[in-house]
Amino acid sequence: MYCIWEGKYVTDWQTEWGIPLLEAHESLSSTNSRARELLQGGAPSFSAIVAETQTQGRGRNGRYWCSPRGLGLWMSFVLRDAAHSSPSLVPILAGLAVLDALESVCGNLGLGIKWPNDIEIDGRKVGGILCEVFDKDSLMVGIGINLKQKQDDLQSQMLDSATSLFIATGRVLSTASVMGPIIKQCKNLLEPLPTMLSKDLVEKLEKKSTVMGLRVSLANGLEGSVVGFSSMGAMIVMAEGVLHHINSSGAVRCYAKDFSEETKRK
Repeated sequence: MYCIWEGKYVTDWQTEWGIPLLEAHESLSSTNSRARELLQGGAPSFSAIVAETQTQGRGRNGRYWCSPRGLGLWMSFVLRDAAHSSPSLVPILAGLAVLDALESVCGNLGLGIKWPNDIEIDGRKVGGILCEVFDKDSLMVGIGINLKQKQDDLQSQMLDSATSLFIATGRVLSTASVMGPIIKQCKNLLEPLPTMLSKDLVEKLEKKSTVMGLRVSLANGLEGSVVGFSSMGAMIVMAEGVLHHINSSGAVRCYAKDFSEETKRK
């Protein structure tokens, strides 16, 4: 574990960002796994971890998350006092916080949220959020952002649908210059953790969503259009004249601007 990271003592970053604990590591199996250990040890909310690489980084549903050394922001923080709120709200709120942070650093890049947890630039994935429940009162929030990859790096990792902040901006951004604003914006939206999204946040989510208006095929066989989001973070789909509130990405088979005429008739 580093004492000096990104040109400063780790404790100085901790103080600057207003968090109770920051750990900076050369390598971890997973920052969320380390966050779990911190929760087991009684660490307070917004204790944070960052690593130069993850050897077993993971996304939703146990999918492998590629975390090449020194090319991205691989971080987690812990949340307590979450029993009164729905865990499904956290990735939405964290996603909105990440958008605000990236826009403050990079400007308007065509950033958006692919519900519920992917961060995109012009439809290409630049980051993702993984929230995992520790107990009824506590969560681990993992955030991964592609910072410095070139197009060849992503193609070699078979990530043709991905992008990075370097590709989008032409700038090599330090990890701390992105992590700091993300931590601060997450604190703004998640401290204290709300019980539902405000009207303003629902409108913001709908404005920043990359799936609004798309056709969607659901796992139950229905097909419809994404028409909005609820105050609980559910995606609202109009299918066969009925509004359906979708709470899990597992209920979605695919999105498309349009389906084939044959599919439409089914």
